[in-house]
Order: sequence, then structure tokens, then C-alpha cells
Amino acid sequence: MDCQATGNPKTGEASARCGVMVGHDQANARAGVFAMTPGTGGPVTKGVYGAVNANGHGLSVQHGHIEGIGSTTTATAQANLLHTQNTTLNATGYHSHSRTHDQFGAGLNMQTSAGHSAALGVNRVPQFDVTTMQATGRANLYTSPSGNLNLNATGNAVRHMSGPLRGKSDIGGGLNLRYDF
Repeated sequence: MDCQATGNPKTGEASARCGVMVGHDQANARAGVFAMTPGTGGPVTKGVYGAVNANGHGLSVQHGHIEGIGSTTTATAQANLLHTQNTTLNATGYHSHSRTHDQFGAGLNMQTSAGHSAALGVNRVPQFDVTTMQATGRANLYTSPSGNLNLNATGNAVRHMSGPLRGKSDIGGGLNLRYDF
């Protein structure tokens, strides 16, 4: 059994998941049930999930339902394109279907053993003629010899290719200082 629960008493956000897993780290299958709420008084999403993973490749499906609002089913795939001692490169894709619209997308993401990462993706909602492209990155600027102190620079950009915000861009960045006690 694999059961987990989290909650935030300040916001009321909570989630619980319970399922079974067979296999090992390199190849496994999982299935179970979940429930979550975005905050106090928020709607509760209840659902089921299943996934299979082998050597960095994976397929998953999740179906969630909010009483009085509707259901959403999402299928996701991941393929590991490169895995070395220092770098991992993955390709991902998904399709989500609800009562009102479909959404799908794909992307590439890379992580290095030095703490750097980058991602590039595209999302599409055909019913609303909305397409967005996004890029994110993180550079590890400093890690203390003990590993307790980390300083990272982050950046992100979103470009609206179609839809009501066509031609607009959102760009952001920051510094993240973390110390683990």
C-alpha cells in the first residue's frame, strides 16, 4: 500500500491518496484513489489513477470528478530521451478532456546533476483557440560544501500564440535562497 495525506491548516488545502504499487524502482505499476480540495469551502475532487513506468518511460491516466461541476480525464506520457550520470532529458505529452473543453500539450525538460534545469513546452485549448508556449529555467549559482545552503536563479517566459492575449508575453525571474537546517 502507498498512502499519503497532506494539508495546510491556514488555507484549508488538503489532499489524500491511497493505492497499490507492484514492481521496483526501474519498472512498476500503480493504481489507486485520491481526494483533494484547493482550500476551505472549496470543491472536493475525488477520483482514480493508474500508471506504468519502465526505465524512465511512463504512461498514466487520471479521472477526477467534482460534484455538481463535472469530470476531467487526463492521459500523460513521458519518454526518457537521454540519461547520463550528469544529465537527464525527457519528452512529455498530455491530453485532458472535460465536459467543456479539451486541452493538450507537449514539452521537453532537462535536469543536470549540478542543479540546473530547463523546460520548453506548448499548450493548446482548441475550443477557445488558445495556444501558449512557455520556457523555464533554473541555474544553481552556489551550493555550500555541506549542501545545506543553495542559491538559485530562476526565469520563465510565456508567449501567447493565439487567443485573446495573442502576441502578449509574460516574463519573470528571481533568486531563491534556501537553507536546510
